[in-house]
Amino acid sequence: MTGLVLALVLSLASPLEPARAAYQSGELARARAELEALLYPLQLHEAPLEAEAHLLLAATYHAQEDPTRAENEAVLGLGARPDTKLDPLLYPPDFIAFVARVRTVHRERIAALNAPRRAPVLTPSLAATSEPAPADLALRGTVGPSRGWYLVPFGVGHFQHGQRTRGTVLAVTQGASLAVSAASLGTALALRGPDGRYSAGDAGVARGLNVSYLVGAYAFAALYAYGVLDGLVLTPRAPAP
Repeated sequence: MTGLVLALVLSLASPLEPARAAYQSGELARARAELEALLYPLQLHEAPLEAEAHLLLAATYHAQEDPTRAENEAVLGLGARPDTKLDPLLYPPDFIAFVARVRTVHRERIAALNAPRRAPVLTPSLAATSEPAPADLALRGTVGPSRGWYLVPFGVGHFQHGQRTRGTVLAVTQGASLAVSAASLGTALALRGPDGRYSAGDAGVARGLNVSYLVGAYAFAALYAYGVLDGLVLTPRAPAP
């Protein structure tokens, strides 16, 4: 039950979490299937997620000793976001070195893939004479994800604001606490007899389960409060455009 709840939490937090977890646990075939389903056809509409998916698929191919496909996926990932940095806690050193070589060898192809994604630059004359439209002025304060996402549990707000590591920690810890609390409560209730009381043999077990339920619930509440505090108070607000 705990594993099921954690899997559900992580899949809701980021579409790449199931594939990332499969890759980290060595389930390369499952990671490859998850990533290919997200990329072909493309189901990701944000450049950072698309880049990470291509690079994670490249790492999977690299681990399966398929360097040709790994190289192509690495080029596509860097083309989606050339400044992507590889997490040394996720990827092995030989793959990081492999991507560094791809970045150097295929520099022109990566730049060509990224060129259509870059926002057009206004010429000096146009920038000096054009006036911002009223609709643009009204929307300037809403660029980027809302900070209200930090009120959603399981690190969703941190994922929305690009803080993947912190969001993953909150998702796992809050999910585990909630799962332990729910499992303990459910088991304790199942031990009750028809009269709503515990038998002499089950009383000690039920007492321990009730304690586990309360500890899990308090832990979840504390972690949720920390996530909200970290997002709304401790994390600096992005400057207005």
